Amino acid sequence: MPRKIIKIGLAVVQDGRLLLVRKRGTDCYILPGGKPERGEDDLTALRRELREELGCTLNPSHVCYLGAFHDRAAGLSDTDVVVKLYAGTLDGDPSPLAEIEQLMWFDPHTRANLKLAPSLSNSIVPYLFQTSRVTQRSH
Repeated sequence: MPRKIIKIGLAVVQDGRLLLVRKRGTDCYILPGGKPERGEDDLTALRRELREELGCTLNPSHVCYLGAFHDRAAGLSDTDVVVKLYAGTLDGDPSPLAEIEQLMWFDPHTRANLKLAPSLSNSIVPYLFQTSRVTQRSH
């Protein structure tokens, strides 16, 4: 049976594009966020990860839980991931810090060949862009 990890991910949609990050040494894009540390709730973990990885804070008045998405973990064939997905906005301009090598604003209509984590390509991106669950707003 594959091992399972839980990650907290943030969907930031601006001008119809989704903020994605790529960690150093990997070729797959993922959502900003990460694994909660012992004793952290979802939002505490998300705030910490956003500060460490992007130098931004989570706008507390624009965050909502969208659901849990299950798939294979990016680059780990023996590991499943559960992404607890939140939608929200950032305070500050994101820039790659810590283990983040690159960030990009993903448009699914023009960047269809980009390598995404399985959870993104199989369920999260279709969910976000084919439903009205995410409000598309600018900073």
